[in-house]
Amino acid sequence: MQIQWTLRSTAKIVSLFIITCIGNIAQAETLRVGTTLWPGYEPLYLAKELKEFKEDIRMIHYPSTSDVLRAFKNRILEAAALTLDEVVLLEEANIPVQIILVLDISEGADVIMARPEIKNMQGLIGAKVAVESTAVGAYVLSRALQVHDIGIHQIALVNVENSSHKDAYQKELADAIVTYEPVRTQLLNIGAKQIFSSLEIPGEVVDVLVVHDDVIQSHRDQLLDITKGWFAALKQIKDEPVDSYTFIASRMKITPREAKESYYGLSLPSLKKNKKLLSNTPDSLATTFSRLSEQMKISGLINPEVKPKILLNDQFLP
Repeated sequence: MQIQWTLRSTAKIVSLFIITCIGNIAQAETLRVGTTLWPGYEPLYLAKELKEFKEDIRMIHYPSTSDVLRAFKNRILEAAALTLDEVVLLEEANIPVQIILVLDISEGADVIMARPEIKNMQGLIGAKVAVESTAVGAYVLSRALQVHDIGIHQIALVNVENSSHKDAYQKELADAIVTYEPVRTQLLNIGAKQIFSSLEIPGEVVDVLVVHDDVIQSHRDQLLDITKGWFAALKQIKDEPVDSYTFIASRMKITPREAKESYYGLSLPSLKKNKKLLSNTPDSLATTFSRLSEQMKISGLINPEVKPKILLNDQFLP
């Protein structure tokens, strides 16, 4: 009897040891974070450069938001930096996600750039407009047309991913481009004219860090680490702007002055603001998400029968 009890006890101890080891391995797994090139995401790369990330966090740059969405859907990524309207698309596809950090709010950085002869939005009637149709560009274009009372049938759509926007303009494949920084600055430098910006749709273009539901448990340490690193990078930009913008400019392939100017159209919410946006209060991100979902239904970007839900998680904020 004593021997039997000892064997059982030993088996339980071994089982607990194995379970503990498996749990530790899960915690040690790499957190793969996908982004495209956008000033609002650059503090993540600055944090990596400054070695603020103590856990195993791998930043992966993709040429377009469509690529980021595809990788996230296929579980190649545990986390992704996306706009709120793209989170709506994930919800429509029944992919459960949680938002753990608000990265930025576009206040003029998302734009429509046009050839000099196109003086305003009305000049787009009959024109070829290039847009990345599966990402934030589709939303910005639909809202711009709505605000200026132009029907989608009155323009000719050309589907072009963000990494090819400048090329499409230079090769005259399109008369106007729905884009964002750093392409905005690049197009300005070769003579394009800005005819619309997200200033006309305040609070509607919001960038967030989203994670798959099950990542909340499997990568807790990494999620705590990445948010801590994010706010450390924001502090670095404030305290050491010259070095910070020089690094960001090197990645965006623009000058440090242009890198600094690219943030003029962006608001990077503080920790206090993040806590408010990720709360359950009436003025949280949930209200914006609900309004955005309804607007996307009206614009035909999602199925009108879909009822997207948002799950805000502030437990990883420092």
